[in-house]
Amino acid sequence: MRLGILIRDKDYRDALVQKLASYDNNIFVTIIENSTKDTLGCVILTDADPSDIDERVLKAISNRTVFLTERNDDSLSSYHRIFKYSGVSSLISELSLVYNEWHGTGRGRNYTSRNIAVICETDAYAAEKCMSLARQIIYRNGGKVLILPLSFINDYGTADSSNNRLSRLLYSIQTGRKRAAESFTYTDSYGVSYLMLPSGQNPLASLGAEDLSLLTSGLAESFDTLIFDIGTCFRKENLSIIEESDSIFFFGTGRRINGPEEIAGSIPPAKLMKIKLSGEADEAMALDDCVKQLYFTGDHNDEQSGYD
Repeated sequence: MRLGILIRDKDYRDALVQKLASYDNNIFVTIIENSTKDTLGCVILTDADPSDIDERVLKAISNRTVFLTERNDDSLSSYHRIFKYSGVSSLISELSLVYNEWHGTGRGRNYTSRNIAVICETDAYAAEKCMSLARQIIYRNGGKVLILPLSFINDYGTADSSNNRLSRLLYSIQTGRKRAAESFTYTDSYGVSYLMLPSGQNPLASLGAEDLSLLTSGLAESFDTLIFDIGTCFRKENLSIIEESDSIFFFGTGRRINGPEEIAGSIPPAKLMKIKLSGEADEAMALDDCVKQLYFTGDHNDEQSGYD
């Protein structure tokens, strides 16, 4: 995504550019001084007020411009807008949606939820670690949490489910017919939700990029946090999920690989949290520290959590 930044607050601008550079290496930033003439192909982020922009220019750029606001209200509801002091993930989310709409690539991701990708050295414990993460998020932060299996085998299945339910869910999202979350998910005693799908072969692992994006975008409207159980399933669609996620958790011992970069490619350090598996109290403490840092500081900067 190409991003043009026209921000008068230079301290804020410089800090934001630095943050964007560390958060996502697929964002190409151009700093605009006083004119939009050099923004061809760019989505524009600005702290200017629409009333200060020439009417003809505003009309030409409004469909690809996001206005930063000092107040978190709806005073600029006729334009794309976002609160200036939202987290960097929220800024990127809004910009991405505007970029997708402008380029006609569909609705894009719905960024009302926090998306977390979980990858592991082996699938043997992936489901267990995703459930532990989900329970800790609910304990520390609350909200509705859904685990979405993206490996070839679904370890969260229920006996009374069918793949037809997934087809109906996709259809309802595509047609804009919202359904209550309870109609396509079940929730365990810890408050963690799962899609109602049968165990065994996972139909989600055969979805193409477009259907997978549609599904995750629709589910984001019903849940505060989506956890993607990727395990070791590094097909290209899942690599895109990893790239677009707000945070990436890696569980490993270091015996098989040294780090997730070896199997998942380039991962922005600001998104990555590594947890060394030990089965002891230090692992649980490391997970808790990561969750607290993730939700209460919003910046984890390659947290190692005891991982060597």
